[in-house]
Amino acid sequence: MCARSNLLRGHGNARPLRYSDMAVHISAARDDLEGLEALAPVWAEWHGHHRELAEHPECWDDLDASWLARLDWYQRLLLDGASYVTATDDEGRVVGYAVVAMNDGRDDRGDVEARIGEVVTLVVKSDRRSAGVGRALLRAAEGIARERGFDTVKVVVVSRNRRVQDFY
Repeated sequence: MCARSNLLRGHGNARPLRYSDMAVHISAARDDLEGLEALAPVWAEWHGHHRELAEHPECWDDLDASWLARLDWYQRLLLDGASYVTATDDEGRVVGYAVVAMNDGRDDRGDVEARIGEVVTLVVKSDRRSAGVGRALLRAAEGIARERGFDTVKVVVVSRNRRVQDFY
């Protein structure tokens, strides 16, 4: 399932989100390769959840190999102009992140008029879901696209993930 959102809303991260007694802070756009390693624990939780929802290649059976493949992909995306944002708690632990890639006029349909940003990953730790973290990460990803002159953001969702479909 693919959803598109026009970038009509403003975004801002001036104040932290509150989850219970713990704040969640959304970073500015990041493109540092070194910071990707901090995403591994959140990605591991996402990985397990997605293994339950959809069929994946056998390489997904090996969590370490799968993370290394994902890390390599993220690095290539960043080197090609992508960015990511993180959500951290008061202790500095990553509780969610979004990676947004930029497509300057070509996608799987060929040439398109719009410049399209794609949220290739948006994940929030299970104990932080339904607290506004995902929405804040999505707004930040849309903001990155808007600041770069992109007018459309797309996301792809696993068809069996009803909760995420409802989110978008």
